Amino acid sequence: MGLHPNLQLNFHFVGDFLKANPLLIRSILFLAIPVALQMLMQSMLGMADVLMVGHLGTAAVAAVGLAAKIHFLMLVLMSGLATGASVLIAQYLGAKDTHTSQKIFAVTMLVSTITILPFFIAFGFFANTWVSWINPDQQVAKLAAIYLIITAPVLLLTQWIVIYEASLRAMGHTTMPLVAGIFAAIANILMNYALINGHWGFPALGVAGAAWATLISRCLQTVLIVGWVYFSKQIFALNVSQWKQAKDKQQIRRYIQFSTPLVANYAIWAVGNSVYHLATGFAGTQALAVMGVIVPVESAFFALFVGLANASAVLVGRELGAGNNQQAWFLHQFFDRLTYGLLIIFCISLWVLRPAVVGLFDQLDAESKSLLMQTLSIFCMLVFLKVLNMIRIIGVLRAGGDNKFTLITDTVVMWGFGIPIYIVAVFFGHISFVYLYALMYLEDALKFIPVIKRVVSRKWMNNLTQ
Repeated sequence: MGLHPNLQLNFHFVGDFLKANPLLIRSILFLAIPVALQMLMQSMLGMADVLMVGHLGTAAVAAVGLAAKIHFLMLVLMSGLATGASVLIAQYLGAKDTHTSQKIFAVTMLVSTITILPFFIAFGFFANTWVSWINPDQQVAKLAAIYLIITAPVLLLTQWIVIYEASLRAMGHTTMPLVAGIFAAIANILMNYALINGHWGFPALGVAGAAWATLISRCLQTVLIVGWVYFSKQIFALNVSQWKQAKDKQQIRRYIQFSTPLVANYAIWAVGNSVYHLATGFAGTQALAVMGVIVPVESAFFALFVGLANASAVLVGRELGAGNNQQAWFLHQFFDRLTYGLLIIFCISLWVLRPAVVGLFDQLDAESKSLLMQTLSIFCMLVFLKVLNMIRIIGVLRAGGDNKFTLITDTVVMWGFGIPIYIVAVFFGHISFVYLYALMYLEDALKFIPVIKRVVSRKWMNNLTQ
């Protein structure tokens, strides 16, 4: 049963498609669930940092929340660099071209490391200067700068991890990155306990302790992933001569040409989201504290759908690389319908569990808890806009390399409408953060129909191996 042009909801399609493709559910589970669990763990770690410094006061919560947001925005940029590789690798693997896949991996590692180095320097040596520019509260800025200076090496480590994970995911290997993530998460929480409050003979370092715990856990994660790749002799366990392929000027030019719109899209989106967060700081420390809490809650909710989007991108990309456009279209339809059903279940569940979620943050005052409760209500009502756009853009349009359309669409709606309206509301509207938070979904509402039309047009169905 095909999807009608008006995209009417028909959940029977999911069951019919699974019956016709019995191995599909296995592929989805092996691709989506590990990625979803990994995203969930990262969200829980962000929440754990906020929770474990909660007794240090609102300034510490706001500072760690701000630093976590900045690291998240850097992760978005890193994901843009890695996604360019994963799309190409998935299509070349679909075309049975392992050699070119290895070359793309090496080129990506070189280009991404050079790209991240300036940020590493800015975090490690100049954070005390620029953090005060983006937050008016001097105590929050000082604590956030301490966190960012200590975690500066995390930027390079995370970039390498993200590229390895994206490349392995394109092959269908998602279990080992998940295992490494679990070990890193456990190490992070244990080191948080030891270093924030001074347990087990360690010094009590407060916010700095949370930063050191993050750095140690990332080091462990990097060693585990790279060690496994070489021990199990995966195709990305490159030798010296294969690493030298990173200097292939033609392949560098091709990777940059393909990835630049994608990276620009991620970067513009990341900067735009940082503007939302920074503007929120001028709405008051209370609003910033609620924002620091809602970010990991959002990330935890998005975890499954990010997993689905990545599974969709890999499976659709392989079919496009193999020249099976009709199967790629059916996969898009399947993931679209599945997302509708899961959204209904998750939104209703979170709505019911709002009091329990708010109860986790006892360090917040009564007014902040009330504000958080209302913000979660808005999230439950509007999150479908963001999730469906994400599934269609990450899982479908980018699988076919349709990067220019997503770049133009995201840039116009975010910087032409979303951000200007939000800034005006913050500085001149004098309205509650609940309404400010609702305005953050304006851009997703504006691009919802254009994205649907682009998917239906099938202009994204490109074989990038040719």
